[in-house]
Amino acid sequence: MSALATQKGALNLGQGFPDFDCDKRIVDAVADAMREGHNQYPPMADAAPLRQAIARKIDAIYGRAYDPDREITVTAGATQALLTAVLCCVHPGDEVIVIEPTYDSYLPAIEMAGGKPVFVPLEAPDYALPFDKIAAAITLKTPLLMINTPHNPTTGPACGAPRTCTSSRKSCAAPTNVLILSDEVY
Repeated sequence: MSALATQKGALNLGQGFPDFDCDKRIVDAVADAMREGHNQYPPMADAAPLRQAIARKIDAIYGRAYDPDREITVTAGATQALLTAVLCCVHPGDEVIVIEPTYDSYLPAIEMAGGKPVFVPLEAPDYALPFDKIAAAITLKTPLLMINTPHNPTTGPACGAPRTCTSSRKSCAAPTNVLILSDEVY
Protein backbone atom coordinates (compact mmCIF):
# COMPACT_ATOMS: atom_id res chain seq x y z
CA MET A 1 0.00 0.00 0.00
CA SER A 2 2.85 2.39 0.85
CA ALA A 3 4.57 1.83 -2.50
CA LEU A 4 1.30 2.30 -4.37
CA ALA A 5 0.53 5.52 -2.49
CA THR A 6 3.99 6.86 -3.34
CA GLN A 7 3.64 5.82 -7.00
CA LYS A 8 0.24 7.51 -7.35
CA GLY A 9 1.06 10.53 -5.20
CA ALA A 10 -1.78 9.60 -2.85
CA LEU A 11 -2.18 10.19 0.86
CA ASN A 12 -1.03 6.96 2.51
CA LEU A 13 -3.60 5.79 5.04
CA GLY A 14 -2.32 2.20 4.89
CA GLN A 15 0.46 2.64 7.44
CA GLY A 16 1.04 4.96 10.37
CA PHE A 17 3.98 7.29 9.82
CA PRO A 18 4.62 9.59 12.80
CA ASP A 19 5.27 13.19 11.83
CA PHE A 20 7.50 13.77 14.87
CA ASP A 21 10.81 12.43 16.15
CA CYS A 22 11.07 9.83 18.88
CA ASP A 23 11.39 11.37 22.36
CA LYS A 24 15.11 11.80 23.14
CA ARG A 25 14.59 10.21 26.58
CA ILE A 26 13.43 6.98 24.90
CA VAL A 27 16.44 6.96 22.56
CA ASP A 28 18.76 7.54 25.54
CA ALA A 29 17.08 4.81 27.60
CA VAL A 30 17.50 2.31 24.74
CA ALA A 31 21.16 3.25 24.33
CA ASP A 32 21.74 2.93 28.09
CA ALA A 33 20.05 -0.48 28.18
CA MET A 34 22.23 -1.71 25.33
CA ARG A 35 25.38 -0.44 27.09
CA GLU A 36 24.26 -2.37 30.20
CA GLY A 37 24.18 -5.61 28.21
CA HIS A 38 20.43 -5.81 27.50
CA ASN A 39 21.07 -6.61 23.85
CA GLN A 40 20.63 -10.37 23.57
CA TYR A 41 17.75 -12.35 22.13
CA PRO A 42 15.01 -12.65 24.76
CA PRO A 43 13.06 -15.84 25.47
CA MET A 44 10.46 -16.62 22.76
CA ALA A 45 7.62 -15.03 24.78
CA ASP A 46 9.95 -12.07 25.59
CA ALA A 47 11.50 -10.89 28.84
CA ALA A 48 9.56 -11.55 32.04
CA PRO A 49 9.70 -7.93 33.32
CA LEU A 50 8.07 -6.68 30.11
CA ARG A 51 5.30 -9.32 30.26
CA GLN A 52 4.71 -8.48 33.94
CA ALA A 53 4.44 -4.76 33.12
CA ILE A 54 1.96 -5.55 30.34
CA ALA A 55 -0.12 -7.66 32.74
CA ARG A 56 -0.20 -4.82 35.28
CA LYS A 57 -1.25 -2.31 32.60
CA ILE A 58 -4.05 -4.53 31.29
CA ASP A 59 -5.30 -5.04 34.83
CA ALA A 60 -5.17 -1.29 35.57
CA ILE A 61 -6.95 -0.30 32.34
CA TYR A 62 -9.40 -3.15 31.81
CA GLY A 63 -9.66 -4.80 35.22
CA ARG A 64 -8.53 -8.13 33.74
CA ALA A 65 -5.79 -10.26 35.28
CA TYR A 66 -3.55 -12.27 32.95
CA ASP A 67 -0.72 -14.59 33.88
CA PRO A 68 2.40 -13.02 32.34
CA ASP A 69 4.10 -16.42 32.05
CA ARG A 70 1.24 -18.30 30.41
CA GLU A 71 -1.04 -15.73 28.78
CA ILE A 72 1.12 -12.89 27.45
CA THR A 73 3.50 -13.09 24.50
CA VAL A 74 5.36 -10.16 23.02
CA THR A 75 5.84 -10.18 19.24
CA ALA A 76 8.04 -8.27 16.85
CA GLY A 77 5.10 -6.07 15.88
CA ALA A 78 1.35 -6.03 15.45
CA THR A 79 1.41 -7.67 12.02
CA GLN A 80 3.33 -10.65 13.40
CA ALA A 81 0.92 -10.85 16.33
CA LEU A 82 -2.09 -10.85 13.98
CA LEU A 83 -0.56 -13.50 11.72
CA THR A 84 0.38 -15.68 14.68
CA ALA A 85 -3.11 -15.45 16.14
CA VAL A 86 -4.73 -16.33 12.81
CA LEU A 87 -2.38 -19.25 12.20
CA CYS A 88 -3.14 -20.57 15.69
CA CYS A 89 -6.87 -20.86 15.24
CA VAL A 90 -7.76 -20.85 11.53
CA HIS A 91 -7.54 -24.06 9.52
CA PRO A 92 -8.25 -24.92 5.87
CA GLY A 93 -11.93 -24.43 5.10
CA ASP A 94 -12.63 -22.19 8.11
CA GLU A 95 -14.53 -18.93 7.65
CA VAL A 96 -13.21 -15.80 9.35
CA ILE A 97 -15.48 -12.81 9.80
CA VAL A 98 -13.79 -9.52 8.94
CA ILE A 99 -15.24 -6.04 8.93
CA GLU A 100 -15.15 -4.28 5.57
CA PRO A 101 -13.30 -2.17 4.69
CA THR A 102 -10.57 -4.24 6.29
CA TYR A 103 -6.98 -3.69 7.31
CA ASP A 104 -4.74 -4.94 4.51
CA SER A 105 -2.82 -7.61 6.44
CA TYR A 106 -5.92 -9.56 7.57
CA LEU A 107 -6.76 -11.23 4.25
CA PRO A 108 -3.28 -12.60 3.46
CA ALA A 109 -3.08 -14.07 6.97
CA ILE A 110 -6.49 -15.75 6.63
CA GLU A 111 -5.63 -17.09 3.18
CA MET A 112 -2.22 -18.35 4.36
CA ALA A 113 -4.01 -20.38 7.02
CA GLY A 114 -6.35 -21.83 4.37
CA GLY A 115 -9.34 -19.87 5.61
CA LYS A 116 -11.93 -17.87 3.74
CA PRO A 117 -12.86 -14.30 4.70
CA VAL A 118 -16.53 -13.53 5.28
CA PHE A 119 -17.10 -9.80 4.92
CA VAL A 120 -19.48 -7.80 7.09
CA PRO A 121 -19.54 -4.16 5.91
CA LEU A 122 -19.65 -1.13 8.15
CA GLU A 123 -22.73 0.96 7.52
CA ALA A 124 -23.03 4.71 6.96
CA PRO A 125 -23.51 7.19 8.43
CA ASP A 126 -21.82 6.29 11.76
CA TYR A 127 -19.80 3.25 10.60
CA ALA A 128 -20.43 1.44 13.87
CA LEU A 129 -19.94 -2.29 14.07
CA PRO A 130 -23.20 -3.98 12.96
CA PHE A 131 -23.30 -6.58 15.74
CA ASP A 132 -26.57 -8.05 14.47
CA LYS A 133 -25.02 -8.74 11.05
CA ILE A 134 -21.84 -10.07 12.62
CA ALA A 135 -23.87 -12.51 14.72
CA ALA A 136 -25.84 -13.58 11.62
CA ALA A 137 -22.59 -14.30 9.73
CA ILE A 138 -21.34 -16.76 12.35
CA THR A 139 -21.63 -20.40 11.25
CA LEU A 140 -20.26 -23.72 12.43
CA LYS A 141 -17.24 -23.01 10.18
CA THR A 142 -16.41 -19.74 12.01
CA PRO A 143 -13.53 -19.97 14.48
CA LEU A 144 -12.63 -16.28 14.47
CA LEU A 145 -14.04 -12.76 14.27
CA MET A 146 -11.49 -10.03 13.51
CA ILE A 147 -12.29 -6.44 14.46
CA ASN A 148 -10.30 -3.32 15.23
CA THR A 149 -11.11 -0.12 17.02
CA PRO A 150 -10.67 2.62 16.20
CA HIS A 151 -11.45 1.12 12.86
CA ASN A 152 -8.63 0.94 10.33
CA PRO A 153 -8.86 2.23 7.61
CA THR A 154 -11.91 4.45 8.29
CA THR A 155 -10.57 5.79 11.63
CA GLY A 156 -14.11 5.77 13.00
CA PRO A 157 -14.75 4.62 16.55
CA ALA A 158 -16.49 1.49 15.17
CA CYS A 159 -17.29 0.30 18.62
CA GLY A 160 -17.98 3.20 20.94
CA ALA A 161 -16.89 3.18 24.57
CA PRO A 162 -14.43 0.36 25.42
CA ARG A 163 -16.58 -1.35 28.07
CA THR A 164 -19.73 -1.10 25.92
CA CYS A 165 -17.84 -2.45 22.94
CA THR A 166 -16.43 -5.36 24.95
CA SER A 167 -19.92 -6.22 26.18
CA SER A 168 -21.37 -6.06 22.65
CA ARG A 169 -18.58 -8.25 21.24
CA LYS A 170 -19.07 -10.84 23.95
CA SER A 171 -22.84 -10.98 23.49
CA CYS A 172 -22.43 -11.23 19.72
CA ALA A 173 -20.30 -14.40 20.00
CA ALA A 174 -21.69 -15.67 23.33
CA PRO A 175 -23.70 -18.64 22.07
CA THR A 176 -20.72 -19.89 20.04
CA ASN A 177 -17.09 -20.93 20.43
CA VAL A 178 -15.94 -18.10 18.15
CA LEU A 179 -12.77 -16.33 19.25
CA ILE A 180 -12.62 -12.55 18.90
CA LEU A 181 -9.36 -11.07 17.69
CA SER A 182 -9.61 -7.43 18.71
CA ASP A 183 -6.87 -5.45 16.98
CA GLU A 184 -6.48 -2.33 19.11
CA VAL A 185 -3.15 -1.07 17.87
CA TYR A 186 -4.05 2.59 18.40
